[in-house]
Amino acid sequence: MTEQGGSAAEIEAHNPFLGNRLGIADAPPVASASIGDGVVRVEFADGRHREFHHQWLRHCCYCEVCGNPADGIRFATVISFDGDITPTAAHASDGDLQVTWPDGHVSTYGPDWLRHHAYDDDDRDRRAGWRPRLWRSELASDFPTVEWSDASDGSAGTMRAYSMLRDFGIVRVSGLGTEPEQTERLAALVGPIHETTVYGRIYDVRAEPVAKLGAKTGMPQAPHIDDAFYYSQPGIDVFHCLINTEEGGMSTYVDGFAIAASIEADEPDAYDALTTLPVAHIRRHPNEIDLRNRGPLISLDEFGRPAGIRYFDRALAPLDVSAGDVDRLYSAIRAYNQRMVSPEFTATIRVAAGDGMLIDNHRVMHGRTAFDPSLGRHIRLCHVPRDEFHGRLRELSRTFDPENHDQHLPQGSQAAG
Repeated sequence: MTEQGGSAAEIEAHNPFLGNRLGIADAPPVASASIGDGVVRVEFADGRHREFHHQWLRHCCYCEVCGNPADGIRFATVISFDGDITPTAAHASDGDLQVTWPDGHVSTYGPDWLRHHAYDDDDRDRRAGWRPRLWRSELASDFPTVEWSDASDGSAGTMRAYSMLRDFGIVRVSGLGTEPEQTERLAALVGPIHETTVYGRIYDVRAEPVAKLGAKTGMPQAPHIDDAFYYSQPGIDVFHCLINTEEGGMSTYVDGFAIAASIEADEPDAYDALTTLPVAHIRRHPNEIDLRNRGPLISLDEFGRPAGIRYFDRALAPLDVSAGDVDRLYSAIRAYNQRMVSPEFTATIRVAAGDGMLIDNHRVMHGRTAFDPSLGRHIRLCHVPRDEFHGRLRELSRTFDPENHDQHLPQGSQAAG
């Protein structure tokens, strides 16, 4: 055994060496290559051309000598070569691009790897091409749903569940069953359970005579993002219905990205306030923990598109912005909240006992209508990091949607810098 705790053979078995290849079939091979001014020009067999900067190619050599960042075993870094490095040769070799460097090192790049990492405008547009499927109340009549037997097959059914959760921000998993241990199996579909001080590992949501939190009463709960008071709010909410009532206790869901789009179109000043000014959320359990977060209600990504929502009206702290922004920010929050509780934006359904729900907690808000607490409504709740879900989605996409496995997905709401 090595000092790192594993032999080279064990590492190789877990992460077989791929080099600069993705293992994606049908990529047009490299037909020719030439060295230009600071770039290597590559022509593929389908006639497409791409240019790659010299230092980009040298830095991105993932041979066994240089190492691969995907493994976390990396030897070549940006200080391993000068910025003006120029290859001594570049040519097509059995469909690959082969580049020779001044020190004699030879790098080989597969055509699938080159095509998926090319950074011409068209390539970057493709990677940035994913868009959420925005929805309002109409989702209730055609709710994204997958049977548990399909969702858990580790194959096309799992990919279908993942795709719905990615695109709609929510998916119902029907036929899960009412055994409590199924909660953990549903969570394991998307990642490991994340334990918190507030909720523990798995939280049983049912009415109690003396309730510490509103969730443990029969009172209605307005749609909200869970735990917005954490720096990194939970990623995927995992709900498992063991018992539901026949009256009241309806589940309500709201697409925060749809609200953001509506505000951007109708009230641009409010949208600017919600994407630039911080709001604060707090939660305190005396003698236990005092949580608080500051950040924009709507976080934007590098393209200026919504990446995450952070809003929990019952945990909203006093505003802490300049005096000139107080009224402006209150008006903007009001514009968001009014839409959030509007029937136009709210999809309302009754979740059946034995069904599960996976919810992107950085996009979709959830709530419920009031119910009689004596009727025994029982929901189990836990959280899984969004990173884990997106990571599993990308890996499965290599088989079922290889062309889009590397698309940029929204990375969620951000705390204030």
